[in-house]
Amino acid sequence: MKYPRFFDAQLLEKRNLMIEEGIDPYPYQYDCSHTIGNILAEQSALLANGHLVSTTGRVSSIRTAGKAVFIDLKKDGVRIQLYARKDDLGETNWKLLDRFIDLGDILWVAGTVFKTRKEELTIKLENVQMLCKAVVRIPMGKETGNKTYYKAEDPEIIFRERYTYWTISPEAKQLMELRFQIIQMIREWMQKEGFLEVQTPTIEMIYGGAEARPFETQVWALDRQKAYLRISPELYLKRYIAGGFDKVFTICQNFRNEGIDKSHNPEFTMMEWYETGTDYQRQMERFEQLTEYLVKKIHGSTEIEYQGQMLDFKVPWRRLSIVDALKEYADLDVLKMGRDCLKKALQAHEIEFPDDAPKGILITLLFEELCEQHLIQPVFIIDHPFEISPLTKAKRGAPGFVERFEPFINAMEIGNAYSEMTDPVIQYDRFAEQRNQPDIEKNTDFENHPIDLDFIKAIGVGMPPTGGVGFGIDRVIMLLTNSASIREVLPFPMMKRKQVAINNTAVHQ
Repeated sequence: MKYPRFFDAQLLEKRNLMIEEGIDPYPYQYDCSHTIGNILAEQSALLANGHLVSTTGRVSSIRTAGKAVFIDLKKDGVRIQLYARKDDLGETNWKLLDRFIDLGDILWVAGTVFKTRKEELTIKLENVQMLCKAVVRIPMGKETGNKTYYKAEDPEIIFRERYTYWTISPEAKQLMELRFQIIQMIREWMQKEGFLEVQTPTIEMIYGGAEARPFETQVWALDRQKAYLRISPELYLKRYIAGGFDKVFTICQNFRNEGIDKSHNPEFTMMEWYETGTDYQRQMERFEQLTEYLVKKIHGSTEIEYQGQMLDFKVPWRRLSIVDALKEYADLDVLKMGRDCLKKALQAHEIEFPDDAPKGILITLLFEELCEQHLIQPVFIIDHPFEISPLTKAKRGAPGFVERFEPFINAMEIGNAYSEMTDPVIQYDRFAEQRNQPDIEKNTDFENHPIDLDFIKAIGVGMPPTGGVGFGIDRVIMLLTNSASIREVLPFPMMKRKQVAINNTAVHQ
């Protein structure tokens, strides 16, 4: 049998020899009395009473000295030295250490702790078992004092082979643990505020709730009916509101068949919540309160450093309309400018735009290109043109604009929210108008703006005044963990396929 090239021939041979000699390289279970971290923390008591301890970890170093062997065992970024002598171990156990172990193998060990003449805490082995014989070489690196040499820096390992990188980089593993702890904090905060966690379909027959290119599929059981992966849970969450659920939220994966960069991945995690009896002003308060809570919970202060920039999340955050942002950062008073004047401003800044675009889209393009890079400290950008916000109520006292906000931090949008449109007639008209608008993203290779008539029917049944929010979990975690790229905070970011050889045949993975 020919195996993939990533199986190391020497490691594979040792694995096969172990099996031939009756040593199981992959047993079914194990029990430990301590973690390596526990042993280090409790070393005074363990040294005093001489109790037997058992633990597990990966082999990170092997040093032989005649009929003795020293092994470094690592788990979760902490290390302990093992000491074994041939005379203290049975023949099978010594054979395992002498002939079969390699860097990266997972061992179970048992023994008593002592300190060497150099005062290094060490386990004197009385028993050892292979828990998993690695057949792929792991770039364990070399440690000297507090420094690690030959640490993996290959993006293929860091982002594609996450399992390998978590093994050799305790910081990356801790970052991932923190990611899921933050999500749990978010969930607990929402529940404490009285919101009910609900679910929405991942596969939808009509996609909606955002402007994005969807992933398409077919439902075999429904005569191959076309279907889509969710681009947003919005329209289904509003069905809950129409059905009498007053405060709901969901934390889910969304899928958008678009670009990949430092803040975008085609699959990403969002939270959306909806609350009756509120508008976007109340939801701005909720958004900033939740974010400030997370920052203080993780960092103990409202001030953090992100990529060399000090950010202060103390509430209240600044509120700045798109119109005022263009005045402040671009010296443009767009309320006094007609379409021709706006087009000239776009051309002057070499910003592409559809020639038939309405005024609201021209204003949006100017804002995106001229203002967003200046939005460093937490700020709510509010009151967007109605042409880009079909699910939003009109701004009271400001014709042509809607009650919407987008929070920006370090020039990155981290959410989106509305005073939700609850008039089914206006909502239907908005959807119909949107289908005829130019596509500013130039996504002309997919069907734009399908109308979800069942959603229209749902709010036609009756939807009370509601404030709704989308909260960008991945981007907030980037900020909280000082991560420069979304790839660092995703467990398995999307990567371009690579070829591997199996039986001399190239296959993709």
